[in-house]
Amino acid sequence: MRKSLLSAALALLSTTAFAQYITEAPAGGFDFTKGKDYVVLFNPQPQMEAIKDKILADQNLDPDQVKNQFFYWVADWDKKLFTLYDINDTQNNSYGSNAKGSKLNMTPLYAWGAGHFGGKSQKYDFSSITDDHILHIGFMNIGSATATKNFKFIFGPGGDNGFSLVVNKAVGTTAGDLVGVGMAPDLNKWYYLDIPVKDLVDEDGDFGFEYNFSSPMEIAFTAGFDGATPSKFTQGAVDPETGMYKITITEKGSAMAIDGVFLYKADESAGVNEVKAATKADNGAIYNLAGQQVSKDYKGVVVKNGKKFIQK
Repeated sequence: MRKSLLSAALALLSTTAFAQYITEAPAGGFDFTKGKDYVVLFNPQPQMEAIKDKILADQNLDPDQVKNQFFYWVADWDKKLFTLYDINDTQNNSYGSNAKGSKLNMTPLYAWGAGHFGGKSQKYDFSSITDDHILHIGFMNIGSATATKNFKFIFGPGGDNGFSLVVNKAVGTTAGDLVGVGMAPDLNKWYYLDIPVKDLVDEDGDFGFEYNFSSPMEIAFTAGFDGATPSKFTQGAVDPETGMYKITITEKGSAMAIDGVFLYKADESAGVNEVKAATKADNGAIYNLAGQQVSKDYKGVVVKNGKKFIQK
């Protein structure tokens, strides 16, 4: 069960000094050599190739969207607006690619717009996820400068079974069923959310979620906006190939891109935990939470000489 607002607030006070699960994506993107036992919901194909021998459960979005599909819910009164809605932009994903399937872009046309990964011919099986996994989400704010930028991510079917998270809220801050995971302030900059499942289910921490993924699920992950600024658009004729209206964005509001949703375990043999055990022998080297050495200009949670702190 989720904790009360009071207990969440008290936990926040005790962890504010270094509680931040969001960091800027490093050059070149996520270092897959630092992880193992990957459980994949969405990952671009070149990156899937990089971990082909480390995959515990491949639930990756089917490129042809036969087994599963990413839906973007736009309206419930006209099914021609119930569609995968990829808005055009020129941004690369965090790995440097803008090829088809390298990321998913979304914007709300109405305040309740949200996207979800849904099973079609095959349901999602996340029964292999354990408390030792780390949830990773790569995302970018591609909306307008004045639009709402609080992004919400729900991993699992929702309700009392899964993790309901919101970006651009301080860690532990509650917004209904959503709980803050930290700040991602800049437009057009890739950020990585990496949060251990142990932290998500720790009742003495900032979250206290519960999960039971033993049964296959129809909906595995939902991405949307907490208080969205809708984009303005014009609606054209129905596209005969998709059966959906042709939509043209005339003024962009809230918008988000996602380039990865997966879980992994830290691979001790690859040196992830060496970061946690860093000593003065590191000669002042600074690492992000993925175990990659970063510069003093890097912003976010870092580890130096075995201690974790926020570098601003």
